[in-house]
Amino acid sequence: MIKVLPLKGYNSLKALNACNALLLGLKMMPAYSALSYEEFFDSFKEKSESERETALREAVAFVELQQDEVEAIVSFTCDPNGVPYRKENIKSLDVKQLHELIVAVCMEIGRIDITIVSEDEKKKSQDLA
Repeated sequence: MIKVLPLKGYNSLKALNACNALLLGLKMMPAYSALSYEEFFDSFKEKSESERETALREAVAFVELQQDEVEAIVSFTCDPNGVPYRKENIKSLDVKQLHELIVAVCMEIGRIDITIVSEDEKKKSQDLA
């Protein structure tokens, strides 16, 4: 079981952005390209935990992340001794370990309810319709 540390500080925002980059990259794949962005993200929200994890595993396997994005995500996990991963000790991880850590953190980020449009804005737009 991978322990995910509390998602706080600047790196949490960078990790969120990296997870969104993974999802956007996944949306560009042929299996999802016919969907609009809204349809894609709505379908992702409707997936079970297991289905989301499978989709994230696919994204991590096919979408390239920059080094700083990987470092930001992985910084929210620990090695077997409980020491948080940092730039220096991430270098010792193999691809399977990196893959697992990235998926674990992205799953945790996916549990955070972040909305772009506030409830007030939604209500106002519905009142205008």
